[in-house]
Amino acid sequence: MKQTLALFKQKLKLHKLNHLEDLVTKHFLYLLRKPDFVHRVQIDTETFRLALYDHDGERLPKHRLSAGEKQILAIALLWGLANASGRQLPVAIDTPLGRLDSEHRNHLVDRYFPQASHQVILLSTDTEIRAEEVERLRGAGAISREYRLEYDPKQRQTAVVSGYFW
Repeated sequence: MKQTLALFKQKLKLHKLNHLEDLVTKHFLYLLRKPDFVHRVQIDTETFRLALYDHDGERLPKHRLSAGEKQILAIALLWGLANASGRQLPVAIDTPLGRLDSEHRNHLVDRYFPQASHQVILLSTDTEIRAEEVERLRGAGAISREYRLEYDPKQRQTAVVSGYFW
């Protein structure tokens, strides 16, 4: 009986990991500006480390990814985990566009932020999410509230003010 349960547990773990791999791969390719660069993402069943493979089945070393692509991979992993959980989980992202080129920025603004979760909190600077991105998010109905933090040096305190920089 113990062997049967152990085997069932192992098969269930593999099934869940395969499902997560599919979700992470799907999200990564959806957000990546070079969709033919990676064919699939694999998760090691023991260490849970990610491995990337090209269309020929060759493993891609992670050092070949740019800093922005690594950030996109991390976002795809979190998105996949949230989807695999089957629960609506809020998402909070600090400096979401920091290391990204313009195409990756556009993919996140248009493809990820509006559908990442029922509640997405973006913490950004005025130079990170520009007026054009804010307008696209507003146009997509992806923003319900906007706030900015304003520091008053005379009072030495920060106030929460409605509205974004633009």
